[in-house]
Amino acid sequence: MNPVLTTVRRARLTAALSVPLAFTLAVIAAPAHAAPASSTSAVQAADCSDSRALPKSGTSKARSAKSLKRLPAGCFNQRGTPGPKGPKGDRGPAGPPGPCVDVAVVAGIAPGSEYSAAITRGRAFVGYRPSLTGAPIWRDLTRPLTPGYPRNACGIAVKLAGGRVYVKVLTTTGDLYETSCTTPALACTVGWAAVVKP
Repeated sequence: MNPVLTTVRRARLTAALSVPLAFTLAVIAAPAHAAPASSTSAVQAADCSDSRALPKSGTSKARSAKSLKRLPAGCFNQRGTPGPKGPKGDRGPAGPPGPCVDVAVVAGIAPGSEYSAAITRGRAFVGYRPSLTGAPIWRDLTRPLTPGYPRNACGIAVKLAGGRVYVKVLTTTGDLYETSCTTPALACTVGWAAVVKP
């Protein structure tokens, strides 16, 4: 057989087979291109009823981004059911004790007069008021003229006896101390002395 004629026939056969083969490959490849659209539809139809709640306002950006990554694709603005209430926390420690403040009053000999004793700002005072409308006169019982005042005094009492006014204080450790002043001038020069405690 003529070699030239054989070569020509082979070329024509190859060309005839190339067109159907190309068409067949194009048809096979078409569903692969359509697959993403089908996948997208499946994502849009995803069930979001059990998706996590979106982060609340005030959540850090890092935590917000982390929470969003947990959401199923296509699920947004879906708030989950609130969780159960957590257990009650432990009781905190007791606070420091407050300052000691106290007052006591006893009627004076003159009608409408009265004697008072008070603890405030860490000091003890005795006072005399000549009438219900008169201004009281106060004496500081923590001065050097009345030495021995207990700095942990927290309660106070007052009484009249024998022309003197007596003031007692009770300390935070249960000790009792006493001093006295003249009446009605309130000359206070007696130091504090310990009294037998209850």
